[in-house]
Amino acid sequence: MEKTIFLTNRHWKEINPVDCGWEKCSPRHSFGPATRFYWLLHYVVQGSGILKSDETVYPVRAGQIFVIRPFERTYYEADAQTPWEYIWVGFTAGIDLPECLCRERVVSASRCGRIFSSMLEAEEMRDGRELYLCGKIYQLMAQLSEGQGSEGDYVEQAKTYLESNYMRELSILELAEKLNLNRSYFSTLFRQKTGKSPQQYLTDYRMKKACQLMTEHHYTPGEAALSTGYPDIFSFSRMFKRQFGISPRGYLERLCPDQARGAPAEQTRRSASAVNRDP
Repeated sequence: MEKTIFLTNRHWKEINPVDCGWEKCSPRHSFGPATRFYWLLHYVVQGSGILKSDETVYPVRAGQIFVIRPFERTYYEADAQTPWEYIWVGFTAGIDLPECLCRERVVSASRCGRIFSSMLEAEEMRDGRELYLCGKIYQLMAQLSEGQGSEGDYVEQAKTYLESNYMRELSILELAEKLNLNRSYFSTLFRQKTGKSPQQYLTDYRMKKACQLMTEHHYTPGEAALSTGYPDIFSFSRMFKRQFGISPRGYLERLCPDQARGAPAEQTRRSASAVNRDP
């Protein structure tokens, strides 16, 4: 007994569902040897069987996922006494997948059963099947990634937080606490991974954004200060000069002399005046 959900290959770059279905196999039902161009994950709902890859046989039971990677030659077979029932999903991927999928042939993941079961609901849709499955695959990847984090993940999370909130008043101590890390350990780990302290990384990022705001978006130094987390122009100017050896105004005069003299504002007024004139 088998159910296949027909999909359209959308050729999405990150996660692209191409195959999905369910089957309750008869005893010793087999498939392969075969290869595919996509990742194929089978979640065993009940029963058991074997996966054979690279001349190695892997027993698989209920609550486990057996992993078939792109262009791997595999064979799988249902048990003669307790043939398996499984749900499968196939997809191409342009992102890094959870380490367990890249390292292991069989992954114990009974917690993922409800995600696989909900994938079958895509059959009820007409136009949104691929998007729906894409979301479910992301949900599956998140579940499989849980508990497999590394020290580098803390640093990447911290960098993302700093880069997304640089315009606010930030405390490195509070950031470490949000990550459930000791402040000293966090700072040491961050420096090992980036070559900078968290505070220096934040300052460098703020200065980079301030320069971009002033030169590309015509912000005044005062506006750039308030937009990059500094409470006033004085503290901003002091940090800017320490960073670049020149004041924000001097920086503008050197790179954008017309803007430093107020030309952009005058040009904006002239443009607005031209737009408002009768034809």
